[in-house]
Amino acid sequence: MKKDYPETMSLEEIWPYFEAGELVHVSTLDGDQPRVRAMALTAYNKKLWLVTRTRDDKVAQIRKNPKVEFTYTVRGETRTGMLRATAKAIIVDDSRIREDVVNVIPWFTGYWESSKDPNFTLIRLDLERILFDHHESSKKYTIEL
Repeated sequence: MKKDYPETMSLEEIWPYFEAGELVHVSTLDGDQPRVRAMALTAYNKKLWLVTRTRDDKVAQIRKNPKVEFTYTVRGETRTGMLRATAKAIIVDDSRIREDVVNVIPWFTGYWESSKDPNFTLIRLDLERILFDHHESSKKYTIEL
């Protein structure tokens, strides 16, 4: 993401959108080909998290190249805005952190036995850059990180 938007906002100002826990569209790299998929975003302990099946292609793609980009829709009364972020995707193996995060995901047990399930992968998104096309004002913001 090379451009900057003219206005600025702080991460604290947009964090409530992430806390809503909507779907994000996450792009990874498969060789030189981007791959995009919808995933549930979880905001917990001032960090962003994704959960997925260990055998899914995206896990191998992240292990090979942790750079990801995702978009997050923000709906307003008259228009829809968009948060667009670049991040480093970190696969988390720490058992305590895994347990803490899964405990705040109400639908987790519909997919996995527990945080120790070998087919469960926890991914932390370390934000690097965010652009915001505002859902009400139509202004363009660069988020200060």
